[in-house]
Amino acid sequence: MAKARKASVTESKLGMILYGKPFTGKSTMAMQLAYFKRPDGKPFRVLYLDPESGSIDDYLGDLEANGVNLENIYIVYTQSLGEVRQYIAKVKNNEDFYELDDDGNETDDVVVDADGEPFRADAIVVDGTTILNLTTKQGLVEFSKKRNKVKADKDGLVGDARLVKIEGAGMELKDYQTVNFKGQDLILDLMSSGVHYIVTARETDEKETIKLPDGTTQSVVTGRKIPDGFKGMDHNVKTEIRMFRNEDGTVCAWIEKDRTHVHDDYVTIEDPTLVDWQAVIDKTAGKSKFVLKNDLTKAVDIEQDIYRKEILGQVGEPTEEDTTSNDGHADIEVIKKEIIAKRNALPPIEKKAMKEKLEAAGLPTAYKNVTDVEILNKVLAMFD
Repeated sequence: MAKARKASVTESKLGMILYGKPFTGKSTMAMQLAYFKRPDGKPFRVLYLDPESGSIDDYLGDLEANGVNLENIYIVYTQSLGEVRQYIAKVKNNEDFYELDDDGNETDDVVVDADGEPFRADAIVVDGTTILNLTTKQGLVEFSKKRNKVKADKDGLVGDARLVKIEGAGMELKDYQTVNFKGQDLILDLMSSGVHYIVTARETDEKETIKLPDGTTQSVVTGRKIPDGFKGMDHNVKTEIRMFRNEDGTVCAWIEKDRTHVHDDYVTIEDPTLVDWQAVIDKTAGKSKFVLKNDLTKAVDIEQDIYRKEILGQVGEPTEEDTTSNDGHADIEVIKKEIIAKRNALPPIEKKAMKEKLEAAGLPTAYKNVTDVEILNKVLAMFD
């Protein structure tokens, strides 16, 4: 469903990607979000999602020495893209964060900010999309092995033939497309969170495929550096910056693009500071928020529906299957909110037991993409 707005009333949000070699200042610059001020003058609260396993731990002392209250920074260590997106969803849905025990299970203690209020992020940092890309690909490789095991069983393979079939499995074309889709979806999730965000990535050489005179193709390096994460994730960010060090070791930033116009495109800045972008926030303070939902998955469904109508009937005319109303969609959202509220109200042990109970019953434990009212009501009934 399309959304619209008047351009004169919209509050601006930062959306950046910082990329470069290790130790070029990406994490340090991203965490300068902690120096930012909200329109009411209070400091930013930053949710820091860390797939790099300790990328800013050594910098926290410097932040504190410079006046940052570390109670306004909540760090989550995870190398799972799924878990990263779950935390982004918590921000979008205005949910409480619960402190985790040593095993990663939620406790009953709600995470609070420096004012003692439930932690609500003003900005999200995803520091290490390169790692998320690697773990996502490895997950698909393992899935491919299972897929080939099924094929080996079906073909009756044994011995070395079976081993080669399974262990030789790699990602297929559709798997690569899935990875790219997930990367785009991550950025759209961040955009739909309603808060400022920065993602970081290592860098890699851009390559292009050329056709040789004999008809074969070859991959060649173009000489340009690009983010080494999910392909195309830089397309939707407002600001793209490559971090590097010059010959004397000074940290520099190459501004690939900056739609906020704080800095010109294609310029190099020595010793860059993120605080330059505070002006973007100040300029639109007091204006209304406009948050676009991440409807990438829904858009795919809409395109499929339009294609179905083209086959079965005329576009713009109802078909026999067009029975979903806006009220029905609203009912679905109400049920989802009720389920989530009941789930969040459970103590951690009961929450885990309920998850196992739902899985045993063949019911979903996540509800973002569930559109079947009957299934949602079954889930709700389990909580009741």
